[in-house]
Amino acid sequence: MRHRFVAVVAALLGLAAIVAAQQTSVIREIVVQGNQNVTKEAILALMRTKVGQPYIQAQLDQDKQALENTGFFQAVDVRARALELDAWQVVVEVQEYPLIKEIRVTGNNSVKTEDILKVLEVQPGQVFNLKKVQPSIAAIRKLYTDKGFFANVDDFAPLEESPNTLNVSIIELTVGNVTVEGAVRTKPSVMRKLIKTRPGETFSARRWESDLRRVYGTQWFEEVKSSERMSEEGIGKVDLTVSVKETRTATFNVGAQIDPRSGFAGFIRLDDANFLGTGQTIGVGYLQATEGGGPSLDLTYRNPFLDERDTSLSVQLYSRVIYRFAGTTFGGDDSPTSDDRYTERRTGLTTLVGRPVGKDLTASVGIRAEEIVTDNLDKTSSNGFIQQDGRVAVLTLAGVRNRRDVDVDPSRGDWIRVSLEPGFSDITKVGGLFPDPELLGSGTFLRSTLEYRAYFTDQPPRGTKLDEPRRVLAFRAKYGVVSGSKLPFFEQFFAGGSDTVRGYREDRFWGKQTLTTTVEYRYPIQKAFNAVLFVDYGGAWGGYGSVNEYTQSDSLSLHLGYGVGFSFRTPLGPIRLDFGFNEEGGSRTHFMIGTSF
Repeated sequence: MRHRFVAVVAALLGLAAIVAAQQTSVIREIVVQGNQNVTKEAILALMRTKVGQPYIQAQLDQDKQALENTGFFQAVDVRARALELDAWQVVVEVQEYPLIKEIRVTGNNSVKTEDILKVLEVQPGQVFNLKKVQPSIAAIRKLYTDKGFFANVDDFAPLEESPNTLNVSIIELTVGNVTVEGAVRTKPSVMRKLIKTRPGETFSARRWESDLRRVYGTQWFEEVKSSERMSEEGIGKVDLTVSVKETRTATFNVGAQIDPRSGFAGFIRLDDANFLGTGQTIGVGYLQATEGGGPSLDLTYRNPFLDERDTSLSVQLYSRVIYRFAGTTFGGDDSPTSDDRYTERRTGLTTLVGRPVGKDLTASVGIRAEEIVTDNLDKTSSNGFIQQDGRVAVLTLAGVRNRRDVDVDPSRGDWIRVSLEPGFSDITKVGGLFPDPELLGSGTFLRSTLEYRAYFTDQPPRGTKLDEPRRVLAFRAKYGVVSGSKLPFFEQFFAGGSDTVRGYREDRFWGKQTLTTTVEYRYPIQKAFNAVLFVDYGGAWGGYGSVNEYTQSDSLSLHLGYGVGFSFRTPLGPIRLDFGFNEEGGSRTHFMIGTSF
């Protein structure tokens, strides 16, 4: 027992002697070797070991780890060497990464090299740093993603044959095959014009989604779905497929309809929105209202692919009867005039040529030429009518920026249209409330309009699921002004009714200026059925005088309409039914075949 105690004491004394000896061993010198661009002072500042401190091997190991963690060195060695019994020399040997003098970017086709260089954390004139590799790669990927592309970085390192050159090699995701399934009637050449994504080009998610929206927006297809899968032909390729289910585009209808201006009317109509699968529209219609006035006829033609630049052409020939101050639809048969309702027959031609001029931008130019003849006048009882017969020719110059997600039923984005319409009129006959002979003869005018629409939803973007219904808050504002000599009554702005300020009769307000605004909240009940809450605020002013109870204003005058409505998508087209109330305590029911905004 005694011998064991002596051994333990001896061991403790020996350990204490070793510790005491190490504590008295002092770092006399620190030598740094191998550094070229990173200064000795910078290396020493990273080390906790300093000259004059005791030599502790564990501390040297921590210093080595600290130098490696900087990312500047390919290799680091920190070792101690005895100079004499109680003095040590620390040798720090490093192998630096090279100084970067040039950055070479390869493989980028869709993103500019200068844009890539801006996001890199390694720049020319700096020592290559391994810790900045992953953040730089992440920044490159984000740059591509923000632009709608996808890419991987295959290499991010100095070149072996040229160490001062940083090589950034990018592999962009490209398009393999583009396939269309289910298009039986629609010709392949038409589908290629709708789908702009081509094999071999860099895959753009935004462009692909735009292609799908374009296909869906034709309304030639009941369903539009897509699939994207990695190609078996090679690395970095994606095969794209759009699957469609064609719907009926040709219709022949005989029946009755309700028109906001003419009440009940019988009609015969033949339309085809995808004639022989070419994407062209043809239409012919005949309508006879119960109010009399004779039939209305129209011929319609549209070609959305006039050339390879997607130039579109629309032409319409017509002879239409317009029932001034009728407004008999559901809301009563009252008229501001004491006469029987009178009509305007407008016979003419309209043409419009449009072409995309940039991303989301389209420019168009059109011509409208008409002859206007007033009919069904009861001149024996009073002069409550307005007669200005003659001819008019209008040139339309317009630009549209369309950033809506889906044109048919938008849920986010905006749309803006600016137009200038210089016109010429030649009035040959006047009568009624404004028989001033000064109105006779020729004159010119200029109509300018600005319209803005915006859409908001609290639901996620549709992406490629284009037909999913959305809760939508929609806003529209339109301002117009027209000026000129001998401005005809029928070339003013009109407000009131189903498409401007609901709750009021059609054409209730008129003038040389107009401002109308609408806010709608659309709530989907079913896929093709929406309930709508709406508020309209607007009017027109500064034009011709009042007509009996249709009092007008010479200055800015806006009116409130509000109510609830329903919209339906049917095989015959979209239908709207709105119940509107006005600030005067009145109400009207508005029925329209056509879309809202």
